[in-house]
Amino acid sequence: MTTLDDVRAMLRRHLERGRLSQISLARRTGLPQSSLSRFLESKGGLSAASLLALAAEMGYSFQPPAGPRDVCFVDALRAPAAGDLPPPVSEDYLAVPLVGEVGAGPGVLPREEISSWVLVYRGHHSVIRRHDLLAVEIGQNQRSMIPTLHPLDIVLVDRGDWGEQTGHTPPGNIFLVREPGQEGGAMVKRVSLAGSGDLATITFYSDNAAEYGPETYHLAQYESSPRQAIVGRVVWAWADLSRK
Repeated sequence: MTTLDDVRAMLRRHLERGRLSQISLARRTGLPQSSLSRFLESKGGLSAASLLALAAEMGYSFQPPAGPRDVCFVDALRAPAAGDLPPPVSEDYLAVPLVGEVGAGPGVLPREEISSWVLVYRGHHSVIRRHDLLAVEIGQNQRSMIPTLHPLDIVLVDRGDWGEQTGHTPPGNIFLVREPGQEGGAMVKRVSLAGSGDLATITFYSDNAAEYGPETYHLAQYESSPRQAIVGRVVWAWADLSRK
């Protein structure tokens, strides 16, 4: 598995060979030279698009994270309650990759290791017209979104919906977000944007406000792009009510 440190090492070797200078590489990939320098010095991260552009310049390619797949039931095992009903129709469902644990620590989200798959009914109103879906488990000790979400709940995230309307007051929708920096982990939070330009900030709110206060960051820590802070909107959740 390729990590950010691997990419950084490959990039350093590429520059040491003298084929391109940092200035030329920044110009060819459209990156600010300051961002490239911070990345090389392990002082900052880069967006996925920027990393792919750098990889292309070095002659490498990376396989994107797996997305939802079509389902094919083979002698599907049905619960006794189904009785003599006809079997489920494969075309009605999506298999969505389940990855990591939100809040489990640095590097959880960027690796996007698939630990399992979750079946999602295509006809549910929260899923209709959504296709770039990802399922993520709330970490066992992560209590910041109680009572809305509890540890070990599974949330369904639409990576194609990253919050054009995140400037709600009070903040409304729930998103899967990244902490700033290359070592930042992933969190499920409510989101609010404020200000513009160099003064723009992004604030993450917890539903369990008594224990977890808001976290505010300068948008410059995310290359001035909300897209680098927000992975996608949480559109559905599964909970084990026997534990409630």
